[in-house]
Amino acid sequence: MNQVLSSNAVIPFPSLPRSLFGHTPAGDIGMRLFGKYESDLVIDFSTPNPAALITRILEQCTIDPENSLPENFFLKLSLSKRLECLLVLAAGEERLPFNFPFHCAGCGQELEMELTLDEIAEMQREADLIETVEVGISGRFLSFRKPSGQDQKRWTGRVFRNEKEAARAMIGSLAVAQDMAEHEGANEVDLVDEAMSEADPLVNFLCRVDCSECGVPNELLVDLSEVALGRLSRLQQQLIVMVHKLAAYYHWSEKEIFEVPYRRRKTYLDLILAGR
Repeated sequence: MNQVLSSNAVIPFPSLPRSLFGHTPAGDIGMRLFGKYESDLVIDFSTPNPAALITRILEQCTIDPENSLPENFFLKLSLSKRLECLLVLAAGEERLPFNFPFHCAGCGQELEMELTLDEIAEMQREADLIETVEVGISGRFLSFRKPSGQDQKRWTGRVFRNEKEAARAMIGSLAVAQDMAEHEGANEVDLVDEAMSEADPLVNFLCRVDCSECGVPNELLVDLSEVALGRLSRLQQQLIVMVHKLAAYYHWSEKEIFEVPYRRRKTYLDLILAGR
């Protein structure tokens, strides 16, 4: 996270609230575009560990010339904040929106929901103001911290008998008062899970769209990490195709191809595709 690139290759980094680390990191922090560099070919999108994959991508694409970010920065971020960073990277320099087509549950009409980076940033700004989640259970209020990348790393690989057991274990590990972790029933777990979803809206993203034809309200649950990783994976495939065509046409090695700046590589590829 210490590379320095020209300004036209840098995406502005999402806002970093002071509450995250007790200070606002200094320096010109940004993100470089994905799908343009040789190191992007090394990313394995088939890994069964998406949490580690997200961390790897974010660390690889973050530009921190003054090394002002703390160690394990992305592991310390909330899951929702990590998702915002990943979505910003997936949107690229053109800040492309994310579109989710689906069919109305009432009349079958094809609908589409669009999510922009501005909408994502607004939701996350509100989420960043919440440090702990208060939940009323059995006549008392209990506090939970929001899950971070480090929590997700600890949970990965653990084996649970069912989803309820997994939810209880995860929620218990987030309890500020650890003595309550063993006393939650199914209803309490659902209450905490609902409160957590409201505090970190990007994690279990639920969008609601009313059909313009029949008026029926529709709910769509979207896995935004899957959406972002899917777009980044396609960028990697485009880079592979570029390398293949340039190597086949000019007989350059992979090393020689990546010694050519991306915009010139793109121009050469356009010429090849145009048959010139």
